[in-house]
Amino acid sequence: MLYNSEDDLVDLNNHEIFVLNPTGLGVSFSNSFSNVSANFLQEKTVLNSASLKLDIIFSRNSTTPYEKYEEFVKFLNKPPFKLVYEISGKTFKRECVLSELSKGEIVTNVLAESLTLDFTTPFYKEIYETYKPNSDTEGDGKIYIGMNRPRNLIANPNFLDGMQYWSNVSDPEGTYQIQVPTSDKPNSNILKLTSSNNKLSSFANSWGLNVRKGERLSFRVDIKTENNPDYDRPVIRVVYGTSEKNYKYSDLGITASSSSFKTTAISFLVPEDGVFKLYLINQNLSTIGTMSTYFREPMLIRGDVSDMHSDFYSGKPSNNYYVYPFVYESDYNGKSGVFQIENNSVYIGSAKGSPVEITVHGPCTNPYWEILDGSKVLQSDGYNIDVPEWYKLVVSSVVQKQRVKLIAPDGTISDVYQQQDLSKSNFVTIPEGHVTLAFHNVGDVSFNYREEYITV
Repeated sequence: MLYNSEDDLVDLNNHEIFVLNPTGLGVSFSNSFSNVSANFLQEKTVLNSASLKLDIIFSRNSTTPYEKYEEFVKFLNKPPFKLVYEISGKTFKRECVLSELSKGEIVTNVLAESLTLDFTTPFYKEIYETYKPNSDTEGDGKIYIGMNRPRNLIANPNFLDGMQYWSNVSDPEGTYQIQVPTSDKPNSNILKLTSSNNKLSSFANSWGLNVRKGERLSFRVDIKTENNPDYDRPVIRVVYGTSEKNYKYSDLGITASSSSFKTTAISFLVPEDGVFKLYLINQNLSTIGTMSTYFREPMLIRGDVSDMHSDFYSGKPSNNYYVYPFVYESDYNGKSGVFQIENNSVYIGSAKGSPVEITVHGPCTNPYWEILDGSKVLQSDGYNIDVPEWYKLVVSSVVQKQRVKLIAPDGTISDVYQQQDLSKSNFVTIPEGHVTLAFHNVGDVSFNYREEYITV
């Protein structure tokens, strides 16, 4: 598939336009050497630019091949372009510009031409993360923990902040209610879903978590039911890209009981790459007028159910800390807003880091961030600036759109590159392998980086 700059789409394999004989999806380098006796020392390696060459066929269907060709030219009138390439169940993107499109005559009701696109980026996948700080009030202290402990990947697992990150998808007769915590878990609100007979009520949590085929995820939640004689019914639905699956109450193993809640857990393997979504479900399959399910502290981790040890999890988890019912503030490596990143880019020696776009939401003053290997600072960037409430600072190290912009609520954009902190290395990239990205002097933060591949 091919997108233009206005996100118009052309499917390159349909009944009116289809392509043959693609070449240029690999990689090539130019190497320079100096000879030493019978050996050679490599002095320089340069990645060569790459082009995708295709035979493109315009066939007659509801329009003539010439009309379809004209439509394609109008599509190309909005450069640059983004190629979406699917292989072995994985999807990659690659940005490009037009190099050549031939034009000939119709032969046997088809127009056979050649198309050449010059790539301006490697193949890539975009990975998104967000950070929202929690205030330190009584009963809401934070203890930071290291990367060896599982962390809750679900956004807003305690149903706070007006159900932020959760979407109500109840049936017309279904209802929901946010109930106050019970004494055994005083930091955790309770979601009550109610539905009429043969109806389904649910809440979706869609926060942009990317998952990979074969990855093991485990889910845990406290559940309590009301007017429910039938435990053989769905209580969660998980969605990975285009795949989804319902899990029944009887599928989840019960690991503990507290305040009439049953703590249940299940582990599953991701069947395909994609964006993960979670649904909490109350499905009334009986003839009873109404029935309800109560949910508390949903938790999702990368790993097995056995990693969900009760000795470290209490209260509401978020990012790399867990909240305990007392006032205590400690930092992981002295930082707040900490992300552990595993960058699996494949550069074959042609680059040393993946570009990243960071968005800092106001209000905040003099925000900055660091890339660390352990306690060693590898890169840093920051800005001597006040970001007012409802404004956002956007900093991108993506080569084609490298920028530092302050964006007002009405959309007005100001270039604030000159306010970059010159004591920092500036415009960070994410190195290959495991690193830590730590934010300072910030409120809400979102960022996405490109896991890049020279060839796939």
